[in-house]
Amino acid sequence: MRDSIQIQVEIDKKDIAFMVGLMESYDDFAVVRTVDQKRGLIELLCSPDYVPEVRRLLDSLKDEMSLRVLEHPAQ
Repeated sequence: MRDSIQIQVEIDKKDIAFMVGLMESYDDFAVVRTVDQKRGLIELLCSPDYVPEVRRLLDSLKDEMSLRVLEHPAQ
């Protein structure tokens, strides 16, 4: 089993700091790493145990902000 799962997400670059704060406020569900600030590409590093909760949170945020989970990110 892997130590962490990476979920790549594209958001508006102005929302990166919001996403960092949000993940921290949810008891560190995930660590946010900025991959490409200009593009708004971030990577969420989370425990395999938290993946379902992180995905539910991301799904709920789609109504509030521009957000796209990259199912098959480029390696």
